[in-house]
Amino acid sequence: MSRLITVFGATGAQGSSVLNSLAANKSQSFSLRGITRNPSSSSAQKLAASGIEVVNADGWDKDSLIAAFKGSWGVFANTNSDDAVFENPEEKRTELDLGKILVDAAIEADVQHFVYSGMASATETSKGKIPVEAFDPEKHAIGVYAQSTKHFKTVTIVSPGWYFENFLVQEMAPIFGGFPFIPSDDGDLVLRCPRWGGKEDVPFIAIGDDFGDIVHGVFLEPEKWDGTLVQGVSSMRSFTDAVQAFEKATGKKAHFEEIPNWQNLEVYGIRALETVKGMFGFCQKSGGRYYGVETENDTAAALKVRASEAKGIFGDKAKLLTLEEWFQREFRSK
Repeated sequence: MSRLITVFGATGAQGSSVLNSLAANKSQSFSLRGITRNPSSSSAQKLAASGIEVVNADGWDKDSLIAAFKGSWGVFANTNSDDAVFENPEEKRTELDLGKILVDAAIEADVQHFVYSGMASATETSKGKIPVEAFDPEKHAIGVYAQSTKHFKTVTIVSPGWYFENFLVQEMAPIFGGFPFIPSDDGDLVLRCPRWGGKEDVPFIAIGDDFGDIVHGVFLEPEKWDGTLVQGVSSMRSFTDAVQAFEKATGKKAHFEEIPNWQNLEVYGIRALETVKGMFGFCQKSGGRYYGVETENDTAAALKVRASEAKGIFGDKAKLLTLEEWFQREFRSK
């Protein structure tokens, strides 16, 4: 019997990665449904053309969500901290409010396995020194709420690290020194940001290549991962290592420059970047513990292998992507 998995945020980077991975499963029968507010968008139409059922629902409309979740064995959900609705200073609704609606709708639809893209608590991790809004009263709290309901057979938090794909956003390059698009006066590409803290093991994640497989692996054995926070990490590298990987892959000169005080990172009042700024602060205060504990990717690697084998992929192709491999693919010819 086919098990239906429904993805909230189907056209986003995380949701599309999850759907693409699950759609390639050859070992068991999953049927897939993607939720979007705009089924006529090109990204939604692409999903539909691939055989995925696309349904219209709004996260603030509980009834539409219940209908969209109906019949689902599992749900993957990602809420967007940077949604335009939260940019309105008069808006009283929060991401936590949205998350609770999602959880409650999944309960009423009798979903068995709930996987949420959440985060550890920045407040707990930094011992109250650096709270970060998107982490604590929002994403961390949504995961806690889902677990507290005691309705689901399993609840798993899969927490993505620093997207490889952030390096493709040209608008972000000037904020971080110009890397990897805008050379400095001496011709080098400079990555400029605060240090990470601790062992400087930044948790980089290839969202398109690895994140979906990690979630896929969880759905293959949901009971095994019940109540856990799975670290979504492709590669643990310092920022110096990252630019060296870029140099090796592309042959272009690059280096890292540290901003000594994380509070001096200029974010130009951009709300999403305020979160990034706070992230640097709490990681430094906690010794680099972005996940509340030591960063590791053995779990992600095992889940990647599990999902890859379910897709008929073995050997080196079942391994997590490295920064060198990704930089070579994305920048070698540019």
